[in-house]
Amino acid sequence: MATDPLAIINQRNREVAKIRGYVDLTDEAKSRKIEEVTQKANAEYQEAIEANRQEIADRLQRTKKAVFRIPVSYGATDAEEAQIHAAYRGAYNEVSAATSAKTPQEAHETLGGLLELAERSGDKMLALAIYHRGIDLGAQGIVDTYLSTRPAESRKWDSYTQAYQEANQANSFEGLLGRGLMARAFSSEAAG
Repeated sequence: MATDPLAIINQRNREVAKIRGYVDLTDEAKSRKIEEVTQKANAEYQEAIEANRQEIADRLQRTKKAVFRIPVSYGATDAEEAQIHAAYRGAYNEVSAATSAKTPQEAHETLGGLLELAERSGDKMLALAIYHRGIDLGAQGIVDTYLSTRPAESRKWDSYTQAYQEANQANSFEGLLGRGLMARAFSSEAAG
């Protein structure tokens, strides 16, 4: 079974053309065979579309977790991990409180000052909290500044933004229209 929706439609169209070329079949027999091929292709198409949707959603979730993951060393005990997460929550709550009642421009300036402080003092947890708050607020300058010295985190961010754009595109008007047009290829009018 093909997994590319367009390949499924193309395969169906080839089979329909082949059936139409049979000179020894009546028009009724051709129509019946075309309907069988169309039904089978439609089922495969729907499966492929759903698998594609699920793959996009899974990739978005996976990349989002990678971006927002709190780094915990491999050998950390459960208690140490809990302390790390508590420290992160504390840092994030402080950053959030410092930016919550401000305009976007003021929040961006506050985050910039806090990020500079975190970088100067080597406070990785505060820097991470600022980065995450910057993402939440759409402060791309803060995100870019944080990522500028962290290539591994930058790759995670790039994967996340790509997955996010792909998910948005799949759910956009154009994506829905494209799927509708492709599905129309299975209609009885398209078969005739």
